Amino acid sequence: MLPVLQSLFVILVAFVVQAAIVPHISIMGAKPNLILIIAALYGIMHGPSTGALVGLIGGLFCDLLAGAYVGLGVLSKSIVGFFAGLVQRTIFVENIILPMAAIFVATGISEFVYVSFLFLIGETVPLKLLIMRIILPTAMYNAAVTPFVYAAIRRFMVIRQETPAVRIAGKYD
Repeated sequence: MLPVLQSLFVILVAFVVQAAIVPHISIMGAKPNLILIIAALYGIMHGPSTGALVGLIGGLFCDLLAGAYVGLGVLSKSIVGFFAGLVQRTIFVENIILPMAAIFVATGISEFVYVSFLFLIGETVPLKLLIMRIILPTAMYNAAVTPFVYAAIRRFMVIRQETPAVRIAGKYD
C-alpha cells in the first residue's frame, strides 16, 4: 500500500474513532483529540509539510462533522502539525516521554489558535474556564493517549528502507 493511501487510511480511522467512540470515553468533560495527536505525530515523524497536510485533512473532516466555524480546526491542526515537524530533529521518537510532552504542548497551541480565532469572530470564552476545564484536561488526556496512538501508527505504517545495490564483481558485465 502506498504511503499516501496508508496515511489517508490512518486519518480516516482516527476520524471515525473520534466521531464514534471518543465522545463516550470523556473524563470530566475532557476528550482526547485523535486528529490533533495524529497530525502532531506525523509532523514529528515525517516533517513539517506532512504534519501540516495531515492536520489540514484531519481538521477538515472534524470541521465538517462539527458544522460550526468550518476552517478553524483546519487552521489549528495544520499549524500544530507544521510546528511539530519543525521540532522533529530535537524529539527522539524512540523515547515516548518526549512525544507525550510535545503532544501536551501541541494541544495547548491548538486550543490557543482555535480560541484566538473564535475571539476574532466575536465569540468569548472566560480564560479561567478555558484553561482549567478545556485546555489542561484535554492536554493531559491527549498526552496519556499518545503512546497508544503512536504504537498503532508505528505498527501500521511501513517504513521504507533503502537497500544497497549489490554488485557481483564482474560476473554480469
